[in-house]
Amino acid sequence: MVNIVGCKVVSLESYYKSEHVKDFKYDDFNSLDLALLSKVIFEGVYALHTDIRVSLDFWIAVVGGVHSHLISQVQRDKNRVGCFMSQNEIMTAVFPMFQQHIEPHLVHAHLKIRNDFDPVLSPESSLFVLKSNKQVAHQDIIRILNSSKFFSSIQNFIDIYLKLPGLPANGNLTEGDCIRIRMCEGRFTLLIREPIREGSFIIQPKVDFDISITTVAGLLNLGYHAVAYIEASAFIYQDGKILVEVDHLQDVPSPYIQIKGVDKEAVIAAGSMLKLDSSYTTKSYLQIILERLPTLERSSSGIHAHQAARLQELVEYIQSRGSSSTSESSQGQEVSPLEVVIDNLQCRVKQLARWQTVNTQSDALLDDRKRGSASDDKSNIWHHGNKGKQNHVF
Repeated sequence: MVNIVGCKVVSLESYYKSEHVKDFKYDDFNSLDLALLSKVIFEGVYALHTDIRVSLDFWIAVVGGVHSHLISQVQRDKNRVGCFMSQNEIMTAVFPMFQQHIEPHLVHAHLKIRNDFDPVLSPESSLFVLKSNKQVAHQDIIRILNSSKFFSSIQNFIDIYLKLPGLPANGNLTEGDCIRIRMCEGRFTLLIREPIREGSFIIQPKVDFDISITTVAGLLNLGYHAVAYIEASAFIYQDGKILVEVDHLQDVPSPYIQIKGVDKEAVIAAGSMLKLDSSYTTKSYLQIILERLPTLERSSSGIHAHQAARLQELVEYIQSRGSSSTSESSQGQEVSPLEVVIDNLQCRVKQLARWQTVNTQSDALLDDRKRGSASDDKSNIWHHGNKGKQNHVF
Protein backbone atom coordinates (compact mmCIF):
# COMPACT_ATOMS: atom_id res chain seq x y z
CA MET A 1 0.00 0.00 0.00
CA VAL A 2 2.80 2.41 0.91
CA ASN A 3 4.48 1.97 -2.47
CA ILE A 4 1.22 2.48 -4.34
CA VAL A 5 0.22 5.77 -2.75
CA GLY A 6 3.79 7.07 -2.42
CA CYS A 7 3.68 7.86 1.29
CA LYS A 8 5.93 7.20 4.30
CA VAL A 9 5.05 5.17 7.37
CA VAL A 10 6.02 6.41 10.84
CA SER A 11 5.95 3.25 12.96
CA LEU A 12 5.14 3.42 16.67
CA GLU A 13 7.85 0.79 17.16
CA SER A 14 10.38 3.57 16.56
CA TYR A 15 9.21 5.36 19.73
CA TYR A 16 9.69 2.79 22.47
CA LYS A 17 11.56 3.94 25.59
CA SER A 18 14.98 2.31 25.70
CA GLU A 19 14.59 1.05 29.27
CA HIS A 20 11.34 -0.73 28.31
CA VAL A 21 12.89 -2.28 25.20
CA LYS A 22 15.47 -3.97 27.43
CA ASP A 23 12.62 -5.60 29.34
CA PHE A 24 10.76 -6.59 26.14
CA LYS A 25 7.66 -4.61 27.17
CA TYR A 26 6.41 -4.12 23.63
CA ASP A 27 2.74 -4.62 24.51
CA ASP A 28 2.73 -2.01 27.30
CA PHE A 29 1.30 1.37 26.25
CA ASN A 30 3.52 3.09 28.83
CA SER A 31 6.55 1.87 26.88
CA LEU A 32 5.88 4.51 24.21
CA ASP A 33 7.72 7.81 24.49
CA LEU A 34 4.72 10.00 23.67
CA ALA A 35 6.72 13.24 23.81
CA LEU A 36 8.68 12.14 20.76
CA LEU A 37 5.53 11.48 18.74
CA SER A 38 4.93 15.21 18.32
CA LYS A 39 8.24 15.70 16.48
CA VAL A 40 8.36 15.07 12.74
CA ILE A 41 11.32 16.03 10.56
CA PHE A 42 10.47 17.13 7.02
CA GLU A 43 13.59 16.95 4.86
CA GLY A 44 14.24 17.94 1.25
CA VAL A 45 15.82 20.54 -1.00
CA TYR A 46 12.58 22.54 -1.20
CA ALA A 47 11.67 22.25 2.49
CA LEU A 48 12.19 25.99 3.08
CA HIS A 49 10.15 27.16 0.11
CA THR A 50 7.39 29.63 1.02
CA ASP A 51 4.58 27.21 0.16
CA ILE A 52 6.05 24.48 2.39
CA ARG A 53 7.74 26.15 5.35
CA VAL A 54 4.50 27.83 6.50
CA SER A 55 3.37 24.39 7.67
CA LEU A 56 6.54 23.82 9.71
CA ASP A 57 7.46 25.11 13.17
CA PHE A 58 11.26 25.33 12.95
CA TRP A 59 13.38 25.80 9.83
CA ILE A 60 16.94 24.52 9.49
CA ALA A 61 19.23 25.06 6.49
CA VAL A 62 22.37 22.97 5.94
CA VAL A 63 24.80 24.22 3.28
CA GLY A 64 28.17 23.01 2.07
CA GLY A 65 29.28 19.38 2.21
CA VAL A 66 29.56 17.42 -1.02
CA HIS A 67 28.32 20.36 -3.11
CA SER A 68 31.35 22.32 -1.98
CA HIS A 69 33.66 19.38 -2.72
CA LEU A 70 32.58 19.26 -6.37
CA ILE A 71 32.83 23.04 -6.80
CA SER A 72 36.31 23.05 -5.27
CA GLN A 73 37.42 20.25 -7.58
CA VAL A 74 36.14 22.10 -10.67
CA GLN A 75 37.83 25.31 -9.52
CA ARG A 76 41.09 23.43 -8.93
CA ASP A 77 40.93 21.82 -12.39
CA LYS A 78 40.21 25.17 -14.02
CA ASN A 79 43.11 26.83 -12.23
CA ARG A 80 45.49 24.07 -13.33
CA VAL A 81 44.73 24.77 -16.99
CA GLY A 82 45.06 28.54 -16.52
CA CYS A 83 41.35 29.39 -16.58
CA PHE A 84 40.44 31.07 -13.31
CA MET A 85 36.78 31.02 -12.25
CA SER A 86 35.10 32.10 -9.03
CA GLN A 87 33.09 29.61 -7.01
CA ASN A 88 29.96 31.64 -7.73
CA GLU A 89 30.52 31.32 -11.50
CA ILE A 90 30.98 27.57 -11.15
CA MET A 91 27.90 27.32 -8.93
CA THR A 92 25.80 29.07 -11.57
CA ALA A 93 26.93 26.63 -14.26
CA VAL A 94 26.82 23.40 -12.26
CA PHE A 95 23.88 23.94 -9.87
CA PRO A 96 21.51 26.35 -11.68
CA MET A 97 18.43 24.95 -9.90
CA PHE A 98 19.98 25.70 -6.51
CA GLN A 99 20.37 29.40 -7.24
CA GLN A 100 16.93 29.71 -8.80
CA HIS A 101 14.77 27.72 -6.39
CA ILE A 102 16.68 26.94 -3.17
CA GLU A 103 19.19 29.63 -2.26
CA PRO A 104 16.62 32.50 -2.05
CA HIS A 105 14.82 30.69 0.79
CA LEU A 106 17.87 29.81 2.92
CA VAL A 107 17.89 33.27 4.51
CA HIS A 108 14.59 32.47 6.26
CA ALA A 109 16.05 29.57 8.27
CA HIS A 110 15.92 29.84 12.06
CA LEU A 111 19.17 27.87 12.18
CA LYS A 112 21.78 27.77 9.42
CA ILE A 113 24.49 25.11 9.58
CA ARG A 114 27.67 25.30 7.53
CA ASN A 115 28.70 21.72 6.77
CA ASP A 116 32.47 21.61 6.31
CA PHE A 117 32.54 17.83 6.23
CA ASP A 118 34.76 16.52 3.42
CA PRO A 119 34.04 12.83 2.72
CA VAL A 120 37.43 12.43 1.03
CA LEU A 121 39.47 13.64 4.00
CA SER A 122 37.40 12.16 6.83
CA PRO A 123 38.60 8.73 8.05
CA GLU A 124 35.26 8.18 9.79
CA SER A 125 33.55 7.97 6.40
CA SER A 126 35.88 5.37 4.89
CA LEU A 127 35.15 1.94 3.52
CA PHE A 128 37.73 -0.85 3.52
CA VAL A 129 37.64 -2.70 0.20
CA LEU A 130 39.28 -5.94 -0.95
CA LYS A 131 39.06 -6.70 -4.69
CA SER A 132 39.81 -9.96 -6.51
CA ASN A 133 39.08 -11.63 -9.85
CA LYS A 134 39.00 -15.08 -8.30
CA GLN A 135 35.73 -16.84 -9.01
CA VAL A 136 33.39 -17.47 -6.08
CA ALA A 137 30.01 -19.23 -6.17
CA HIS A 138 27.09 -17.11 -5.00
CA GLN A 139 26.08 -19.84 -2.53
CA ASP A 140 29.44 -19.39 -0.80
CA ILE A 141 28.88 -15.64 -0.54
CA ILE A 142 25.44 -16.11 1.00
CA ARG A 143 26.88 -18.61 3.47
CA ILE A 144 29.26 -16.08 5.07
CA LEU A 145 26.59 -13.40 5.61
CA ASN A 146 24.10 -13.08 8.45
CA SER A 147 21.03 -14.92 7.14
CA SER A 148 18.62 -12.93 9.36
CA LYS A 149 19.74 -9.61 7.83
CA PHE A 150 20.73 -10.76 4.35
CA PHE A 151 19.35 -9.20 1.18
CA SER A 152 20.55 -8.95 -2.39
CA SER A 153 19.98 -6.84 -5.49
CA ILE A 154 21.28 -6.17 -8.98
CA GLN A 155 22.37 -2.90 -10.55
CA ASN A 156 22.96 -2.16 -14.22
CA PHE A 157 24.74 1.13 -14.76
CA ILE A 158 27.18 3.21 -16.79
CA ASP A 159 30.04 5.20 -15.26
CA ILE A 160 31.19 8.20 -17.31
CA TYR A 161 34.59 9.79 -16.72
CA LEU A 162 34.81 13.54 -17.35
CA LYS A 163 38.17 15.25 -17.77
CA LEU A 164 39.15 18.85 -18.45
CA PRO A 165 41.43 19.08 -21.53
CA GLY A 166 44.87 20.40 -20.76
CA LEU A 167 45.17 18.91 -17.28
CA PRO A 168 48.72 17.63 -16.67
CA ALA A 169 48.95 13.86 -16.88
CA ASN A 170 51.71 11.28 -16.69
CA GLY A 171 51.00 8.96 -19.58
CA ASN A 172 47.84 6.90 -19.17
CA LEU A 173 44.45 8.18 -18.06
CA THR A 174 43.80 7.63 -14.35
CA GLU A 175 40.68 7.87 -12.23
CA GLY A 176 42.27 10.70 -10.24
CA ASP A 177 42.29 12.86 -13.39
CA CYS A 178 38.52 12.63 -13.78
CA ILE A 179 35.12 13.39 -12.31
CA ARG A 180 33.19 10.12 -12.25
CA ILE A 181 29.43 10.19 -12.90
CA ARG A 182 27.17 7.14 -12.60
CA MET A 183 24.00 6.68 -14.67
CA CYS A 184 21.65 4.15 -13.05
CA GLU A 185 17.89 3.78 -13.49
CA GLY A 186 17.61 7.25 -15.02
CA ARG A 187 19.41 8.90 -12.11
CA PHE A 188 22.86 10.48 -11.92
CA THR A 189 25.30 10.12 -9.03
CA LEU A 190 28.64 11.77 -8.36
CA LEU A 191 31.02 9.04 -7.18
CA ILE A 192 33.67 10.52 -4.91
CA ARG A 193 36.57 8.13 -5.34
CA GLU A 194 39.98 9.36 -4.26
CA PRO A 195 41.10 6.08 -2.72
CA ILE A 196 44.13 5.33 -0.58
CA ARG A 197 46.02 2.07 -1.12
CA GLU A 198 47.19 0.28 2.00
CA GLY A 199 48.61 -3.15 1.31
CA SER A 200 45.83 -5.20 -0.28
CA PHE A 201 43.19 -2.67 0.81
CA ILE A 202 41.54 0.12 -1.14
CA ILE A 203 40.34 2.71 1.37
CA GLN A 204 37.68 4.96 -0.12
CA PRO A 205 34.93 7.36 0.97
CA LYS A 206 31.51 5.79 1.42
CA VAL A 207 29.59 8.92 0.39
CA ASP A 208 27.95 9.17 -3.03
CA PHE A 209 25.99 12.23 -4.07
CA ASP A 210 22.84 12.34 -6.23
CA ILE A 211 22.96 15.10 -8.83
CA SER A 212 20.64 16.21 -11.62
CA ILE A 213 21.26 15.91 -15.33
CA THR A 214 21.59 19.72 -15.43
CA THR A 215 24.68 19.43 -13.22
CA VAL A 216 26.29 16.94 -15.62
CA ALA A 217 25.37 19.17 -18.58
CA GLY A 218 26.86 22.12 -16.68
CA LEU A 219 30.18 20.30 -16.31
CA LEU A 220 30.22 19.64 -20.06
CA ASN A 221 29.45 23.31 -20.71
CA LEU A 222 32.42 24.26 -18.55
CA GLY A 223 34.67 22.36 -20.92
CA TYR A 224 34.85 18.87 -19.46
CA HIS A 225 35.06 16.06 -22.01
CA ALA A 226 33.72 12.53 -21.64
CA VAL A 227 36.91 10.49 -22.10
CA ALA A 228 35.83 7.01 -21.01
CA TYR A 229 32.90 4.97 -19.77
CA ILE A 230 32.37 1.63 -18.07
CA GLU A 231 29.18 -0.36 -18.56
CA ALA A 232 28.58 -3.01 -15.94
CA SER A 233 26.21 -5.13 -13.88
CA ALA A 234 26.75 -5.61 -10.16
CA PHE A 235 25.27 -8.46 -8.12
CA ILE A 236 25.15 -7.12 -4.57
CA TYR A 237 24.86 -9.15 -1.34
CA GLN A 238 24.82 -7.55 2.12
CA ASP A 239 23.81 -8.04 5.72
CA GLY A 240 24.34 -4.58 7.19
CA LYS A 241 27.92 -5.31 8.24
CA ILE A 242 29.56 -6.66 5.10
CA LEU A 243 28.74 -5.92 1.46
CA VAL A 244 29.92 -8.24 -1.31
CA GLU A 245 29.70 -7.27 -4.99
CA VAL A 246 30.21 -9.45 -8.01
CA ASP A 247 30.91 -7.00 -10.83
CA HIS A 248 30.50 -8.00 -14.48
CA LEU A 249 32.29 -5.42 -16.64
CA GLN A 250 31.51 -5.15 -20.32
CA ASP A 251 34.32 -6.58 -22.49
CA VAL A 252 36.02 -8.16 -19.46
CA PRO A 253 35.68 -11.97 -19.63
CA SER A 254 35.53 -12.80 -15.91
CA PRO A 255 33.81 -10.92 -13.07
CA TYR A 256 35.51 -9.23 -10.13
CA ILE A 257 34.46 -9.60 -6.52
CA GLN A 258 34.66 -6.79 -3.97
CA ILE A 259 34.24 -7.10 -0.20
CA LYS A 260 33.39 -3.82 1.56
CA GLY A 261 32.82 -2.71 5.13
CA VAL A 262 33.69 -0.13 7.76
CA ASP A 263 35.16 -2.86 10.00
CA LYS A 264 38.57 -3.76 8.56
CA GLU A 265 38.88 -7.03 10.48
CA ALA A 266 35.41 -8.16 9.36
CA VAL A 267 36.38 -7.52 5.72
CA ILE A 268 39.59 -9.54 6.15
CA ALA A 269 37.66 -12.41 7.76
CA ALA A 270 35.08 -12.45 4.95
CA GLY A 271 37.84 -12.61 2.32
CA SER A 272 39.53 -15.49 4.13
CA MET A 273 36.27 -17.44 4.38
CA LEU A 274 35.87 -17.02 0.61
CA LYS A 275 39.50 -18.21 0.16
CA LEU A 276 40.55 -14.99 -1.57
CA ASP A 277 43.81 -14.46 0.31
CA SER A 278 46.78 -13.67 -1.96
CA SER A 279 44.49 -12.89 -4.92
CA TYR A 280 43.76 -9.21 -4.25
CA THR A 281 44.38 -6.25 -6.55
CA THR A 282 44.20 -2.52 -5.83
CA LYS A 283 43.79 -1.51 -9.50
CA SER A 284 40.75 0.57 -10.44
CA TYR A 285 38.33 -0.80 -13.01
CA LEU A 286 39.35 1.98 -15.38
CA GLN A 287 42.96 0.84 -15.12
CA ILE A 288 41.98 -2.79 -15.63
CA ILE A 289 40.03 -1.97 -18.80
CA LEU A 290 42.77 0.30 -20.16
CA GLU A 291 45.36 -2.43 -19.71
CA ARG A 292 43.31 -4.75 -21.90
CA LEU A 293 43.49 -2.33 -24.84
CA PRO A 294 46.29 -2.18 -27.41
CA THR A 295 49.05 0.21 -26.34
CA LEU A 296 48.23 2.70 -29.10
CA GLU A 297 44.68 3.13 -27.73
CA ARG A 298 45.84 4.09 -24.22
CA SER A 299 46.39 7.77 -23.60
CA SER A 300 45.88 10.51 -21.05
CA SER A 301 43.14 11.98 -23.25
CA GLY A 302 40.92 8.90 -22.98
CA ILE A 303 40.06 5.81 -25.02
CA HIS A 304 38.23 7.44 -27.90
CA ALA A 305 39.22 4.84 -30.50
CA HIS A 306 37.49 2.12 -28.52
CA GLN A 307 34.44 4.00 -27.25
CA ALA A 308 33.99 7.13 -29.35
CA ALA A 309 30.55 6.37 -30.80
CA ARG A 310 28.95 5.29 -27.52
CA LEU A 311 30.51 8.21 -25.62
CA GLN A 312 29.21 10.69 -28.17
CA GLU A 313 25.73 9.19 -27.87
CA LEU A 314 25.81 9.56 -24.07
CA VAL A 315 27.09 13.14 -24.25
CA GLU A 316 24.41 14.19 -26.73
CA TYR A 317 21.71 12.66 -24.53
CA ILE A 318 22.96 14.52 -21.45
CA GLN A 319 23.35 17.83 -23.26
CA SER A 320 19.90 17.67 -24.85
CA ARG A 321 18.08 16.64 -21.68
CA GLY A 322 20.13 18.92 -19.42
CA SER A 323 19.64 22.02 -21.54
CA SER A 324 15.90 21.35 -21.96
CA SER A 325 15.48 20.98 -18.17
CA THR A 326 17.19 24.33 -17.55
CA SER A 327 15.19 26.03 -20.32
CA GLU A 328 11.86 24.74 -19.04
CA SER A 329 12.63 25.84 -15.50
CA SER A 330 13.64 29.34 -16.56
CA GLN A 331 10.35 29.98 -18.40
CA GLY A 332 8.53 30.78 -15.18
CA GLN A 333 6.53 29.31 -12.39
CA GLU A 334 4.14 27.57 -14.74
CA VAL A 335 6.68 24.77 -15.14
CA SER A 336 8.78 25.21 -12.01
CA PRO A 337 10.07 22.08 -10.28
CA LEU A 338 8.24 23.07 -7.09
CA GLU A 339 4.84 23.02 -8.78
CA VAL A 340 5.66 19.64 -10.28
CA VAL A 341 6.43 18.37 -6.78
CA ILE A 342 3.21 19.85 -5.33
CA ASP A 343 1.10 18.48 -8.20
CA ASN A 344 2.63 15.09 -7.61
CA LEU A 345 1.82 15.27 -3.91
CA GLN A 346 -1.78 16.27 -4.68
CA CYS A 347 -2.15 13.31 -7.02
CA ARG A 348 -0.84 11.00 -4.35
CA VAL A 349 -3.24 12.40 -1.77
CA LYS A 350 -6.11 11.68 -4.15
CA GLN A 351 -4.77 8.16 -4.59
CA LEU A 352 -4.70 7.76 -0.83
CA ALA A 353 -8.29 8.93 -0.51
CA ARG A 354 -9.37 6.36 -3.08
CA TRP A 355 -7.48 3.58 -1.39
CA GLN A 356 -9.01 4.35 1.99
CA THR A 357 -12.31 3.10 0.60
CA VAL A 358 -10.89 -0.31 -0.16
CA ASN A 359 -12.26 -2.93 2.26
CA THR A 360 -10.21 -5.18 4.51
CA GLN A 361 -10.56 -8.21 2.29
CA SER A 362 -9.11 -6.34 -0.70
CA ASP A 363 -6.20 -5.14 1.42
CA ALA A 364 -5.49 -8.68 2.57
CA LEU A 365 -5.61 -9.93 -1.02
CA LEU A 366 -3.24 -7.18 -2.14
CA ASP A 367 -0.81 -8.02 0.68
CA ASP A 368 -0.90 -11.71 -0.30
CA ARG A 369 -0.14 -10.83 -3.90
CA LYS A 370 2.73 -8.61 -2.84
CA ARG A 371 4.23 -11.32 -0.66
CA GLY A 372 3.90 -13.81 -3.48
CA SER A 373 5.51 -11.39 -5.95
CA ALA A 374 8.36 -10.66 -3.56
CA SER A 375 8.96 -14.39 -3.09
CA ASP A 376 8.98 -14.94 -6.86
CA ASP A 377 11.38 -12.05 -7.38
CA LYS A 378 13.75 -13.45 -4.76
CA SER A 379 13.79 -16.92 -6.30
CA ASN A 380 14.36 -15.53 -9.79
CA ILE A 381 16.83 -12.77 -8.98
CA TRP A 382 19.47 -14.34 -11.20
CA HIS A 383 17.16 -14.22 -14.20
CA HIS A 384 15.35 -10.90 -14.00
CA GLY A 385 17.75 -8.36 -12.55
CA ASN A 386 16.13 -6.41 -9.75
CA LYS A 387 17.78 -2.97 -10.04
CA GLY A 388 17.66 -1.87 -6.43
CA LYS A 389 19.61 1.32 -5.82
CA GLN A 390 22.52 0.90 -3.40
CA ASN A 391 24.96 3.36 -1.92
CA HIS A 392 27.92 1.03 -1.71
CA VAL A 393 29.03 0.48 -5.29
CA PHE A 394 32.43 0.29 -6.91
